[in-house]
Amino acid sequence: MDIPYRKVALACATTAMAATALAGCSSGSDSSASPGGKSLEIVYWNYGPAAESGNKATADAFMKAHSDVKVTLTPVTGENWGTYYANVATLIASGKHPDLMVISGEGAQFVHSNTLVQPINKYLDKDSEAKTLTGDIAKGLIDGFTVKGDVVTLAYGWNDMVVYYNTDLFKKAGIEPPKPDWTWDDFKATAKRLTADTNGDGKPDRYGFTWASNEIFPGIMPWVANAGGNLTSDDVCQATADTPQVTKAVTFLNDMITQEIAPAPMPMSDVFTRFQNGQIAMFGAGRWPIATFLPAGFKSFDIQLYPKGDTYKTVFGGAGYPILKSSKNPDLAWEYQKFTVSNEIEKQYVGTPDKPGDSIPSRRSVAQTISQVGVPPANSDLYYNSIDNYPTLVPYPAPAKYSTFESTVLRHLQQIFAGEASVSDGLKSMQSELSSIVTC
Repeated sequence: MDIPYRKVALACATTAMAATALAGCSSGSDSSASPGGKSLEIVYWNYGPAAESGNKATADAFMKAHSDVKVTLTPVTGENWGTYYANVATLIASGKHPDLMVISGEGAQFVHSNTLVQPINKYLDKDSEAKTLTGDIAKGLIDGFTVKGDVVTLAYGWNDMVVYYNTDLFKKAGIEPPKPDWTWDDFKATAKRLTADTNGDGKPDRYGFTWASNEIFPGIMPWVANAGGNLTSDDVCQATADTPQVTKAVTFLNDMITQEIAPAPMPMSDVFTRFQNGQIAMFGAGRWPIATFLPAGFKSFDIQLYPKGDTYKTVFGGAGYPILKSSKNPDLAWEYQKFTVSNEIEKQYVGTPDKPGDSIPSRRSVAQTISQVGVPPANSDLYYNSIDNYPTLVPYPAPAKYSTFESTVLRHLQQIFAGEASVSDGLKSMQSELSSIVTC
């Protein structure tokens, strides 16, 4: 899967009331079990064609390896991860009994707090294969799906936030590629050198940097984390949007706009286009941009860690198939979850130079083959090295009401970056509104 971490507008063939939409969207394999065998039902977010094909490929491979098992895929609609989670809860409340569901890291708090999932701690303790698997998965990836000591799921793929830079623009400006120990001051100086008025109209038409306006993950979170802050408390029970650390990060970004080093943030799709056209020199994202760049023949890019602020933390998100409490066959569901991190499945996320994967395999041994098979960028080993070698932002600020939380944060940030509110006033208003959204 993508793992998208981006808002994708979805439409199901039937979009009336929630329960009707959920039932109408149910499709895929025949729901009956194979003769004399067992069955599993898996629900997933139907964000687009890739969601269906990716989940189907895994299900088909599992059934090939387990001929007595029938896997049914049930797509569930949703405007984003948050509404998808809510719709799955509605599905289960209506009497359905799916065995597993796809979640992103943002959903760990929701599914745990709503007692939708069965933690896998007992399987990790007793299954002889589990130690081998977890030994090949970065600790940060496991911690990112752990809530109050309960391991919600093993992640099968993930993305961390890195800085993409246009190598052609760096060469033309005579700037050396950034190094992993660069600082915020280094970053701003580099972005300023890359900003240019190429048509002589007195305004920049090439900017040094920009960031996504439609998500906090590839937007402000890397800066907040590297300022030593977060948008919620460690227990994800209180908002911390107006702390000095968050203020420092948002001020830094806002200054880049007012100093005309960066334009106002824009949707990620626009960032991709302007980066390829040479209108943006740097931006932040995970591995997913290569699925756009490489098929289009664009290879003039590489990646580097975000610049270090008061600290450096790897900001990441992943996806997995937690076992649902509604499952009538949790042991078989565990076998499926294990299969999603098998070498066979993990290799699919590596891809080829012509058809690259757009997320990072969770198995370290598999992720390290990305550079070996020649999939750009040149610095691709940095993806896994970042989560192995640096502290991670855990928890990711994803309260149970994540959809409302993120939209509230983005709305206030838009006002700040548009000059409609000062950083201080904007963050105070954000904190006030979030106080009733981030609760336990």
